[in-house]
Amino acid sequence: MDEMDLEGIARKLSHDKRAAEAKLEEELSFYKGKEFPIRDISHAVITEVEHSLKASKYAYNEIGLRAGEAGLGSRGVGDHIIHEALFKISGRSLSSFDDAGIAEDVVVSVDGIHSRLSYFPFLAGFHATRATLRDIMVKGARPLGVLVDIHLSDDSDIGMLTDFEAGVSSVTDFLGIKILAGSTLRIGGDLVIGERISGGVASVGKIGKKSFPRSNVREGNSLVLTEGNGGGTIATTAIFHGFPEVVDSTLSLKDIEACRIVTNYVSDKVDSMTDVTNGGIRSISSEINAGRESSKVTLQINKDSFNSMINPTVRDMLDKLSIDPLGLSIDSILIFTDYPDDVIATLKSNDINASVIGEVKKFNGHNIISYEGEPLTENFRESPYTPVKKVIGNWSPYPLNEIRLRVDKAISKSLKMKEETLKNLKRGNAYTI
Repeated sequence: MDEMDLEGIARKLSHDKRAAEAKLEEELSFYKGKEFPIRDISHAVITEVEHSLKASKYAYNEIGLRAGEAGLGSRGVGDHIIHEALFKISGRSLSSFDDAGIAEDVVVSVDGIHSRLSYFPFLAGFHATRATLRDIMVKGARPLGVLVDIHLSDDSDIGMLTDFEAGVSSVTDFLGIKILAGSTLRIGGDLVIGERISGGVASVGKIGKKSFPRSNVREGNSLVLTEGNGGGTIATTAIFHGFPEVVDSTLSLKDIEACRIVTNYVSDKVDSMTDVTNGGIRSISSEINAGRESSKVTLQINKDSFNSMINPTVRDMLDKLSIDPLGLSIDSILIFTDYPDDVIATLKSNDINASVIGEVKKFNGHNIISYEGEPLTENFRESPYTPVKKVIGNWSPYPLNEIRLRVDKAISKSLKMKEETLKNLKRGNAYTI
């Protein structure tokens, strides 16, 4: 069973109370059984929604663009448009777009659990924890601990929660750090029924002698790539395409070990590090140039060398499924250095496979190209890696300029709410819109 949003049903059918009651009773019967007070709950949900409609001035600003249509969370061009909007609202410079946030010597990151791993919560917890810790360690941080936020829908088995915690603590125990704080709630309280988990894991660490921001990437750097065993995305690909044997390959922390080795032994020979995750190296190249004006660069890579660094079991699955590995999270570490031989030798002496896969060139109008000069353009979404994603495809019903216009409209309305609230807070007055 999946989840069902009772409040969403009541809102969508608010113009037809009988239809709303019938649909709510149908869903409640399916999930809760006949012994549940179905009719009373249905009436209560509709009453709550009717009352809430009176608070319309606090409702969100609707712009007619859905998350899926905008590419939100799909790790491509659409997702970057959304991220740019969030930077504008928060007042952050786009040049600070990186794996993690750094303030003084403190480094923080947060990663949401993979949305398709609800029914495999141990994997969800393991990979979200691994991802957030990798995000701070790839910047040169020594991890101090993690924070956990997990929401369960009303019918989720508590075993989902305990498995999730076990996945999280498998990673923290390996690193010798603690879960420092956490929160457990239900998705939508009483109004989201069915089985689904959502949430994320955050991490905090401290920079030692050096950090490795993306802004340090410069022309002339060699690109050293560590082995990619895959993470939450590859595990999801394997599960929903019927390759369960591939999942074991993803239960690796060699990427985190690679970060620790670079920081401890060759930090003076490395300019920058990042991980090959969100949207693969196609999207990472775009993120490296985010916020740069005159200092943009072009990554030139050897596609065969890149593919050779993917775990053979994972690579074989991707080949069989015709999934483009350049547009997918493979969970490798990408190291920018002028001393590739020294870095590779140090990694290999610590049982981490690594190889040169390219170099940083003067910007030629493209974020990334092959050795043959072929532009490796970022797509609207990451490479479709589940059967459902292949049906949805790599497109949007709206052109990019229309998405930008609608997102800009949302930004304008949201900033107005923010500005009015700040004015009233500074005056000590109540919130008014």
